[in-house]
Amino acid sequence: MNSVNLNYIRGLYNFLFEKNDEELEDFDLNLHENQKILFEEMARSFEGFGPNSKRNVIIGLNLIFRSAFDENLWRSAVPHDLPLIEVTDRRAYLERLIFAITNNAPMFFDERDFYLIDEVGSHGLDFSK
Repeated sequence: MNSVNLNYIRGLYNFLFEKNDEELEDFDLNLHENQKILFEEMARSFEGFGPNSKRNVIIGLNLIFRSAFDENLWRSAVPHDLPLIEVTDRRAYLERLIFAITNNAPMFFDERDFYLIDEVGSHGLDFSK
């Protein structure tokens, strides 16, 4: 059985974490033009991730895509500590996000092959690995 740490997905959102609350309130994730901007920034960030971080992000997003209406998993797809408007079409959002960072359509993994880790550790996550 393989492990997947969904916390690595947060690293894709650095672009939004750098914005102030006012800017975030105006950034509607449902608008195509905002998704385009965000996904381009996410792809740039993703390029700098190491192989282990990339693996966690790709598998994690694909597992969430498969279960897009599982609230616990969805909380890892879009950090809920960002004051953003709720995504209305979760599967489409995830499909576009996965394509933006991998140039591939979502893949279907057997979720029974993975166990989820929800740990960050005392030193945080090292995205270079």
